[in-house]
Amino acid sequence: MPRLGPACLTCREKCRKCDRARPACNRCITKGLDCGGYPEQFRFCGIASRGKWKGAQLPVGGRSARASSSRVARQPAQDSPTTELLSADTPKSAELTQASPTLVKPIESPENPSDEIVRILGLAETETLLSHYDSFICPHQISEIGDDMDNPYRSYILPLARQQIGLLYAVLGLSASHLGKLTDNATLHDTTAVEYRLRAIRALSKEIRRSQSETLLEVEQDAVLAIIQILLLHDISETGVSTHGIHITGAMSVCKRLLIADGLSGNRQRAVFFLGNLAWLDIIRAFAGAERLCFSQDIREMVAFASDRKFELVNGCPRDIFLIIGGVLEKAKEYTLGWLTWDEFQIALLLAKHKLYSWDQKSFAVPTADPRWPTVAEVFRFACILRILRLLDPYQPASAPEIQDCVTKILDATAKVPADCSIIELLIMPLFMAGADTLVPHSQYYVMSRLNEIERRSEFRNPVPMDLLRKVWDARAIQSPDDERNISWMEFVSSFTMFCGP
Repeated sequence: MPRLGPACLTCREKCRKCDRARPACNRCITKGLDCGGYPEQFRFCGIASRGKWKGAQLPVGGRSARASSSRVARQPAQDSPTTELLSADTPKSAELTQASPTLVKPIESPENPSDEIVRILGLAETETLLSHYDSFICPHQISEIGDDMDNPYRSYILPLARQQIGLLYAVLGLSASHLGKLTDNATLHDTTAVEYRLRAIRALSKEIRRSQSETLLEVEQDAVLAIIQILLLHDISETGVSTHGIHITGAMSVCKRLLIADGLSGNRQRAVFFLGNLAWLDIIRAFAGAERLCFSQDIREMVAFASDRKFELVNGCPRDIFLIIGGVLEKAKEYTLGWLTWDEFQIALLLAKHKLYSWDQKSFAVPTADPRWPTVAEVFRFACILRILRLLDPYQPASAPEIQDCVTKILDATAKVPADCSIIELLIMPLFMAGADTLVPHSQYYVMSRLNEIERRSEFRNPVPMDLLRKVWDARAIQSPDDERNISWMEFVSSFTMFCGP
């Protein structure tokens, strides 16, 4: 592997791995330290010579060495989420080649964010992108009230984006990416979206760093949480891989300050809404690797208590089940880290499994009058049971009766949700979990058909679920008849994989 160049002076002094980001190491930034910098000859960078960005024009003012987040570079397990902030899954400078001898200047923070907001809002392109976000993206982020004025992705994020420059960058980046793909506009998708995304990441890093030393204003706290969620939606819509899922760690510093200052109450419903969604995305990410779980069970409990019906309308999973599976994944993380013995972990799993099997559906306060919400609860309940069964015994064959009972329950329940119902967009993760253990061709065809329906309806493509399912099914197809070894979808994913769709 080619040498990436020397680490920054600060990382070298502390004998720690450096991400070699320019102009300053992001690992120093996230620790609140001054980066000592690099030798001058390592300051040049160019346009990516391979992958998605091959031949692409450099975004104006863009930091090209940080431009592509579309390729997953697996991170060592020992790297903690905190040290990976803004560096996970991005190409290093050695993967870039010189396009010209010109020194590429990094994106500079605007001297006056208010003036920058006024300037950007005055661009004709901005109005187009904000309108696209409002009209096309917002309605698919929440069930049933998608196109209503009280859609929180409209009523919370758009006004906040007109006040906070980082969130404005993030919204414009997501919208440019989505509109560029819909209209086959490569410049919009590959240049405009990337530039705004990079600016959003830089603004987010600055705010998280600032939150370590001072208390952010309420709008600034909410903007940080919103930026993280928009970046995650951008990731999911691009590749299905949470290259910025690591930013959930950054949300924790803001969340802790928020809890210390105000707690979670009805006075902070905007913050509660964002935290609830991030807490669920955190769980989805932990399905592919419990060691990546970031939120604590205490925070999940406070979020569940403070949230209203919008939690289920956005995420689908009932809050009772959200807390049970969150507790399971926390125990899985503790076991992975060596903090629990196998016996202790097994007891925790069996207790959680019993809770899910005995969960009284009548306790579920359905978010709307739609009669299909109990069906949604059933789908998530058995998807979580499946995850627990696999934690108990990852080698148990898919043909085991208890596994197949869960698969049948999920597929039968999803069959009750028609394609023209917005609720179907919430069911990607349960469909995936059932599909990973289904053994018969007609069930596999059904799962793929439903995932395709969701993609057509939402106009967002999350490629991960279908790609993983094909890999699992292909691996099972070449097994010998007497080989009952389970083929786990976990064998084909990184810890950054996300299954939920926008």
